[in-house]
Amino acid sequence: MAATWMNTISDRARHTLLLIDSASPSCDLVQGALTRLGYTVTLLENGVQAIGQFTPDQYQLVITDLHLPDMGGLEVLRKVKHLSPGTPVVVLASNSEVDDVVQALRLGASDYLLKPIADESVIDHAVTRIMEARDLAAENCEYREQLESRNRELKEHIELLQRDHEAGRQLQQHLLPRTPYEYPAGIKAAYRLQPSLYLSGDFIDYGLFGERFVAFYLVDVSGHGVSSALVTALIKHSIMHLLRERPLFSQLNNLDRDLTDILEMINSELLATRLDKHASMFVGVVDSRARQLHYAVAGQVPMPALVTSGGAEWLSGKGRPLGLFEHGGWEVRHRSLPASWRLVACSDGVLELLPGDLLEKEEILLQYIDRSRGDLDSLCSALKVDTAESFPDDITILTLRQDER
Repeated sequence: MAATWMNTISDRARHTLLLIDSASPSCDLVQGALTRLGYTVTLLENGVQAIGQFTPDQYQLVITDLHLPDMGGLEVLRKVKHLSPGTPVVVLASNSEVDDVVQALRLGASDYLLKPIADESVIDHAVTRIMEARDLAAENCEYREQLESRNRELKEHIELLQRDHEAGRQLQQHLLPRTPYEYPAGIKAAYRLQPSLYLSGDFIDYGLFGERFVAFYLVDVSGHGVSSALVTALIKHSIMHLLRERPLFSQLNNLDRDLTDILEMINSELLATRLDKHASMFVGVVDSRARQLHYAVAGQVPMPALVTSGGAEWLSGKGRPLGLFEHGGWEVRHRSLPASWRLVACSDGVLELLPGDLLEKEEILLQYIDRSRGDLDSLCSALKVDTAESFPDDITILTLRQDER
């Protein structure tokens, strides 16, 4: 209790009050009460001297009598409020000056004390309430300034993140292949990739190997944003590193092994990173000379679809996602291709655009693929990929096609 009282006295000692009043019993009572309460009091007897000496930084409270020898207390109030609108002012008035008290309150006075003052507790109550309110206002002002400073820092941080994300997006776009692209064998590849955020956890790539093999893949990394996008960069880097170590897709007899080697390598990479990331993948190679598709899937949903003159159908296949198990049970399958065909592969984000449960979504998607005849622009239009403002998941559609010559 004593410590609290001492803290209160210490807090009050930090406040300097300006008392403007000619010598009177009330003046002596007010000055004595404020001094005993721990305030530093400067007493001046006229308004001109008070206004000339007043500075907001020096005086935290002004108490003025309404009747001064040189100017009215209302004029002192006006000038103080003009110099420092935030400085509280208390007026001393007699019972006969009620109209002046009302005017003082309208001009911004914080309170008034009626003379004669018989009880010092009235002074204590009024001054303490005003100073506590002033201190609270100062604390709120400081808090607002700190909050505004934090908001500015947060805004700058967000802008920096946005610039970083935009730079990452441009870099990721740079890593993607050109679209559309036609290879000498008459195989045309194209894709549409719409990230749900700045960066995508989906990625595709394709390329010509030798004169007859067009290899490709679509990968969908779990999650969204920067971490998933970095994993797609890791996957591309790993495949490019494997290509430097030995020639992939150069010999017909090695195509199947090349596909499984890619899946096993990426699976090992994801397990080794310990990033708690896994991925689904569709990887394949088209032998343009033999008109045959070699492919493998790793947790791919939905399955790729092949469109021929007979309509659209899902390809068969099985294999666990990458990054979850030591062995995924991946298998390479083959499919003979007619003279004219379309191949469509989608990331699972496409299913989020469709109604129903998983089986219903897949059925609707296959219908869209069939009606579009595997044409990328037509399929994107049907799914509203190019017109939607936002996506719940990354959207990627990869198409390959070959027309009869």
